[in-house]
Amino acid sequence: MYRSRWKRLSCGGSVLLLGLTFLALAIYDIPADVIDEGVPLYLTLLENSLPIVLNLALVGAGVVLITCRRLSAQSTYVIARWSVLSAVSVSVLLGWVYTLQLLEGVFKPSLLFAHTVTVATLVGLGVGVYDSRRRHHRRQVQVENTKISALFTNTSDCIAEIEFVDRSPIIKSVNPAFERTFGYDEEAVTGESIDELIAPPAARARAAEISQRARAAEQFEESEVFRRTATGELRVFRVQSIPLTAETTVTDGYAVYTDISEEHRYSEQLTLLHETTRDLMGADSTSEVVEMAVDATTEIFRFDFVGVYRYDEAADRLVPESYATDEEALSDPRPIPRGEAVAWTVFETGKSELVRDLEIRSTASDPTSPIGSELLLAIDEWGVLVIGSTATDAFDDADYSLAKILAANVEAALERAEREAQLEEKNERLERFASVISHDLRNPLAVAQGYLDLGRGGDEDAFERVESALDRMEQLLDELSTLARQGEEIGALTTVDLGETARAAWEQVATGDADLRVDGSRELQADRNRLQQLLENLFTNAITHGGADLTVIVTPTDEGFAVEDTGDGIEPAERDRIFDSGYTTDASGSGLGLTIVKEIADAHDWAVSVADGDDGGARFAFDVDGRRD
Repeated sequence: MYRSRWKRLSCGGSVLLLGLTFLALAIYDIPADVIDEGVPLYLTLLENSLPIVLNLALVGAGVVLITCRRLSAQSTYVIARWSVLSAVSVSVLLGWVYTLQLLEGVFKPSLLFAHTVTVATLVGLGVGVYDSRRRHHRRQVQVENTKISALFTNTSDCIAEIEFVDRSPIIKSVNPAFERTFGYDEEAVTGESIDELIAPPAARARAAEISQRARAAEQFEESEVFRRTATGELRVFRVQSIPLTAETTVTDGYAVYTDISEEHRYSEQLTLLHETTRDLMGADSTSEVVEMAVDATTEIFRFDFVGVYRYDEAADRLVPESYATDEEALSDPRPIPRGEAVAWTVFETGKSELVRDLEIRSTASDPTSPIGSELLLAIDEWGVLVIGSTATDAFDDADYSLAKILAANVEAALERAEREAQLEEKNERLERFASVISHDLRNPLAVAQGYLDLGRGGDEDAFERVESALDRMEQLLDELSTLARQGEEIGALTTVDLGETARAAWEQVATGDADLRVDGSRELQADRNRLQQLLENLFTNAITHGGADLTVIVTPTDEGFAVEDTGDGIEPAERDRIFDSGYTTDASGSGLGLTIVKEIADAHDWAVSVADGDDGGARFAFDVDGRRD
């Protein structure tokens, strides 16, 4: 500070001294001309008026150089240096010429005038060159400033001009992108601390560290910072600090915020998608896969509606298997009949769709639904994954790509769960076969062997016992063969008349004195052969356990159909066990008949229940619209 003040004083003082010296000479010349030379006063005043004015200007310039704080010490030095050099140069030239003229004894004013004009011309030439370069430089600076201003104004990055006041980063100005992104007008934020304005409380400490690095004129970049907008929304930015170190600027630098919220969200979505894929592949059942898919989709996309619609072949419609909604905006979804809404097109074609405006694309499945745009993802032959928003054009291509990947993972998980369920059923069936073969077949085989030995010993009645044991073994093998066939996929579903199928099944059973009554009929979507086998086994079970004067009644119901008898019924304590393989209350029974009934019902996705009939017998009710447990 002291050196700067001394430089200002010495430089300005030299100019002031020159001005005072030449001013004194001009003033001294006035009385000398009048008194010594007898020159008229007006003429000498006219002669010295311009030099006096110029010298006064030079004195004023010296005073300004000393006192003006807007001029830096360096600028004062440059101005004074050129002023003194110019004065010295002219003085040396004129002194040189004047000295030589004195030696020659001839004073030549015209030559002095010519030399003075030459010096002035050279000075003017130098000033002209300097001014030309200065103007050219100014134009370049203006062009650069225009470019910088255009960049500052039109860039999508948020830029704040920063000045540090008492170690605090104070905003001097912001660009339009900053106003749009953060929601503040420039007038409202000018003079505010940028850290206190946009850094959330949890990020203040890190924001302070960043500001101190910027204050130290360090140029750097932070890849991920959280900042708060005027509405309270948290967004993610990449921030750059650009310092300005020139002495001529009063700005310390710029803070440049690049909004990477979408990239950050996409990265989080990818992470969640990978975690979801791993979890889906560990699901134990299709229902668990569906529930996990809805939960994960809701967490990944955060839109107003997420639902998985399963194709119900019997009802020929898409039914909501699982869903999550914004309860304030949406009601529970309803089933979608064939041909209605975009979901059916997606399901039938197997091609996923992004519908930006449902009102333009198609009529929604529910005319009262506020859904404006949808992502509809085909899940093979299983159904459709639907993601909806109440806003139109709410989804971008990144959402669509992620959703298709998620749907493919859900499809793979469903296929895996179904394969594992089928494998588990096959294993259970094999265990039942092994149990029957190792136990139920072993008993009549042992009986046959024992009585065969007696027969060989002369007991003729023993051969009848052997024949009975062999018949028992044949019955078991027939029922095992029937049970094995139930593990195969059911055939094509066709429209089957319940009454006709019941009568056909009755003809295949040894009914004795029992009667069949069909109270009306209805059409079912079923595999006819399997349905007939189911009815045959129910009829056989009723006749076996029903006693005399038995009537078997087949009745259509709202849910499907029922088969009941007028026999003794089934004790409530036994109803949970009657479908278990090998369970029977008849010593001659195989315990497989009702197991086969359950297998056929499961293959059709029917629910079966057991209750008391109206006349005290057993009543088996089948819900063809309700899924089995």
